[in-house]
Amino acid sequence: MNIKRALISVSDKAGLVEFAKNLVDRGVEIISTGGTAKLLSDAGIPVKQVSDVTGFPEILGGRVKTLHPKIFGGILADLGDKSHVKDLRDNFIEPIDLVVVNLYPFDEVQKKTRDEDVLIENIDIGGVALLRAAAKNHRNVVVVCDPADYDKVIKSIDLCGDVQLHDRRMFALKAFYHTMKYDATIHRVLSELFASEKFEHMTFERFINPQFDYEILDKVEDKFIRLSKYTKNASSIVAGAILSYINPDLVIGLVGNIPSTLVDLKKSGKRICDIKGETVVLRELTNDMARKLKESTFSTIACEKIEDKEFVQETLKGKEIIQYEYVSDSNKNRKYSIGYMIENIMIKEHIQSNSEINLLLKLLPKYAIVLITEDGYYHIEIDLNSPVKALEKVLENTATKPISVATNGIIDNVFKKLCQERGIEIIGF
Repeated sequence: MNIKRALISVSDKAGLVEFAKNLVDRGVEIISTGGTAKLLSDAGIPVKQVSDVTGFPEILGGRVKTLHPKIFGGILADLGDKSHVKDLRDNFIEPIDLVVVNLYPFDEVQKKTRDEDVLIENIDIGGVALLRAAAKNHRNVVVVCDPADYDKVIKSIDLCGDVQLHDRRMFALKAFYHTMKYDATIHRVLSELFASEKFEHMTFERFINPQFDYEILDKVEDKFIRLSKYTKNASSIVAGAILSYINPDLVIGLVGNIPSTLVDLKKSGKRICDIKGETVVLRELTNDMARKLKESTFSTIACEKIEDKEFVQETLKGKEIIQYEYVSDSNKNRKYSIGYMIENIMIKEHIQSNSEINLLLKLLPKYAIVLITEDGYYHIEIDLNSPVKALEKVLENTATKPISVATNGIIDNVFKKLCQERGIEIIGF
């Protein structure tokens, strides 16, 4: 078996004892520290203390435990590199094959207090370093940060004595996401405590997909739009802004965090009242459009251009108007990244026949489908389990004939069969 030695240090101890017992039963040596070591030891599981491996005690009240060459050398060594293997041998370092770590619960703590000392003591250092090191060297080390993956690791070991490369890569991506989200939360909370007003207003707190960099909203009239203010639909405003840049005639209706309806008013003959949502995004807010929006149910209107600001503000009194500026490629220093969930790694890059749908799917979590009906509507549905279920949901609620569909999920035989039965073309397939 290739997994012989595991380092375990977790804050979330759900399922840990059973997982550790399963590892020990399969001949894995466990190294641990602090509360994790005590929990496992109390459960009768043999544990080697980190200090016994390093020959160095925990110091600074536990701030320094695992930050030692005998730990990180064992994690970062490329066992296919003879010089790395020699370094391990010369320095009496044994490889570590499995790293199981999740981080101090900073997010939970910050919900209860804004005491600076308490917050700082809950910023994990060693755990982040362990996750990043193991994720970087995932070909040699399995990294696990989510208790939901414990069973998968055990089943894989039982099947082949190892964890397959595909799963190692997925675990590594999840670890990098875990540390990214962790640092983003720390940055947000400490910004609220420490930062100047200008710095705060340049902080974008809503994320969509860490793999893609998009030009997004920026400075207008010396005022920065703080997307965190629009927590329900910030990511959708970004999506709508980009879509309206691609097609200036599009009007995008947003429901919560999802662009629910995309309509080209000029081509479809639809009216404003046909567009569903709480927020509407459009390229230009003309005086005529303002009159149409006056009696609409939209509470927020986001646009790039306004024909007559005074007229529009008076006409749409009581509604919130967000004016943004689309940042062009030529202005690289004002380009921001936006990111969201690890699940989005399975984006379908081959969807190219419709640039708007392609972009939209990149901005939506899995499993999203975009169904286009003969009246020009874009119908969007998301199901966390399956694109088939998402498609079934939207078909149940769509009376107009469906023409084509795209998804950022896996197109399996069930999905293809359903589309074939309904005469729906799969875009990009």
